[in-house]
Amino acid sequence: MKIALTGATGFIGKALLEALQKRGEELVVLTRSLGSKSSNLNTRYVLWRPDDSTSIVNEIDGCEAVIHLAGESIRKRWSAKQKLKILESRVHGAQVIVNSIKRAAFKPKALISASAVGSYGPRGNEILAEDAKAGEGFLAETCKVWESHAIRVEDFDVRVVRLRIGLVLDKSGGALKLMLIPFRLGVGGWLGNGNQWMSWITRDDLVRLILFCLDHSEARGVVNAVSPQPVTNKAFSLVLAQVLKRPCLMPVPGFILKLLLGELSELLLTGQRVIPKKAEQLGFSFHHPEIRRALESILA
Repeated sequence: MKIALTGATGFIGKALLEALQKRGEELVVLTRSLGSKSSNLNTRYVLWRPDDSTSIVNEIDGCEAVIHLAGESIRKRWSAKQKLKILESRVHGAQVIVNSIKRAAFKPKALISASAVGSYGPRGNEILAEDAKAGEGFLAETCKVWESHAIRVEDFDVRVVRLRIGLVLDKSGGALKLMLIPFRLGVGGWLGNGNQWMSWITRDDLVRLILFCLDHSEARGVVNAVSPQPVTNKAFSLVLAQVLKRPCLMPVPGFILKLLLGELSELLLTGQRVIPKKAEQLGFSFHHPEIRRALESILA
């Protein structure tokens, strides 16, 4: 299968790229820097510009699927400039993908496009499946615009999967790598009151779910890419401390996070209780559905 992939140099993309290479897929990696190389003969790197709607038409033409993961990190302080950068990176990238599919003579059968559980906004204890209404706030609005572009290719008879991804766990990167530092130093703790929900998924399960959506034509629309067992931040912190055999004694007051991070602190102090209803209905089986065993496996 010939597949175009964006975001292949990122935390998720690297693992997905490796998995696709092991399957023997023919890959066109769309990258903003040609410094990336691969020894895999079936992988070709192509320069793309998210501000140029014609830069990858020829590369998309003839691909059987497109997997779009690229986007500016949301973990930098949310200044007005950074928020614009976060939004534009997603909108411009999605527009190029959509316009390229529109212009392609031989269009892909599927577009798998990353989104985030932030789409639901802060929702307290409400259990959120794929049919839950959209939320409010910067991330929710960003996801709404982001997804609206992906949906457009359905007009060209392309199957679209909008993956709403939760907190992705792996010791090699992402949020967990940062969390490990204070806990290993013995100064770890939960954030704020710790009651905010964390909808998480291991990187291994996320890669498996993307491949599942790629292979199953019945997967379409919103798919929540999270474990079936979300946990509160306090519960997560206590389990992490136990797995590391370290104390969990120093919770971080919410006002400290707000002073240090500004609006970004909302990402840490609020959350969503999201469940993967559609993935389970389609028959996807999680290797790591429960947080303790997931962390034990990751940190072994």
